[in-house]
Amino acid sequence: MNPVSLTVANTEVRWEGTDVGLMPELVTGQSEAISSLNEGAIPDLIEALSDRELFVVAHVLLTRVSGVEYTAFPAWNHLAVEIGADGSVTIDPEQRHRLAAAWRQWCKSNPRPRRLPLVD
Repeated sequence: MNPVSLTVANTEVRWEGTDVGLMPELVTGQSEAISSLNEGAIPDLIEALSDRELFVVAHVLLTRVSGVEYTAFPAWNHLAVEIGADGSVTIDPEQRHRLAAAWRQWCKSNPRPRRLPLVD
């Protein structure tokens, strides 16, 4: 299944700030399709990072599928997420370019690094 064809958008990722950092939760009716994603989906997910409406969910899925180690604070695997006092979430879509570059670099590496590299 091509993950880009999934009808999962950034709005279906709910964010919670916890004592250990940011925690994303996918809230979607496509949990079965998402749970079946594997390493074969990585190229399509990296491609989805360029889409303003998909980059957050693509980044969350890439992190899960790849098994990379990551930190959850102050950013979630290099994704800056601001949670307001009222629970509103703000994520700058311009981050998608930096995240896409980092995932491309990670994907091309052999062996692949345990963590997503930092890319300016």
